Amino acid sequence: MRTLILAGALIALVTAPAFACRGTTEFPEAADDIMQSTLTPERKKELLGQLNAGNTLHKQAHRENDMMKMGDSIRILDGIKAQIRK
Repeated sequence: MRTLILAGALIALVTAPAFACRGTTEFPEAADDIMQSTLTPERKKELLGQLNAGNTLHKQAHRENDMMKMGDSIRILDGIKAQIRK
């Protein structure tokens, strides 16, 4: 029984639409936060470049249904958010 519940949860997780993923909303929010921050223009450019790379990886992870890439993209996002929301 526990195996069936776990399998059902995994299927629901994998088949959930992309909009349910926190990265879908948080990548654009982080970009806005960077642009509104008091960071230097050079630092903003650097962080936006990292954020763009993470978002590209995030979108690719959704297309390929690759949870390893998804995790990597969210780690990039969280790292950037930690730097801009101190």
